[in-house]
Amino acid sequence: MAVTTIRTGADLDGEQLSGVDISGVRAGDVRMLECEVADCRMDETKLTGIHVVDSTWVRVAASCLVAPRSSWRDSSIRDSRFGLLDLSSSTLLRLTITDSKIDYLNLRGSTVREVVLTRVNLGEMSLSDASGTSLTLTDCTLQTLELHNGRLAKVDVSTSTVRRIDGLDSLRGVILNLSQVLDLAPSMAKHLGATLAE
Repeated sequence: MAVTTIRTGADLDGEQLSGVDISGVRAGDVRMLECEVADCRMDETKLTGIHVVDSTWVRVAASCLVAPRSSWRDSSIRDSRFGLLDLSSSTLLRLTITDSKIDYLNLRGSTVREVVLTRVNLGEMSLSDASGTSLTLTDCTLQTLELHNGRLAKVDVSTSTVRRIDGLDSLRGVILNLSQVLDLAPSMAKHLGATLAE
């Protein structure tokens, strides 16, 4: 498939995008149905409002992929590396991300349902102003989780390593294991105005 097919309004059905560099592309309302994206570079690519359905992205590398107001349904991202993956104000339904590294995953204002991250190394993930049900992190490493004004019914991080949580007011719906609760106890106490005795 020629790189020029990635343009605003492109309708891709059953296509394969393999081994190409689409860095710097700016396109809106691209539709991908039953497509495979493999071994591609997407540095500084902006795909506003992309619609991804029944598609697989594998071994994608991007220093910055910006795809706000997008929708992802029954799709997967595997073995990929992102500096920034911006899916803010998006709708994510049964999206899986596996064996990948993401420095900053921006899900601000997104609607999340049945999303699963497995063995993903995350620097920071923002769920600020996000809503929905069932986000599961399995065997992941997460440095900072942002929850400010989040409204998610179930965020399960109990099998993952989480170094820091910001936005403790929005902790409702987060599933933690006992060790995580103990690690977070000092910041929770400070948030509640308690003083820890020496």
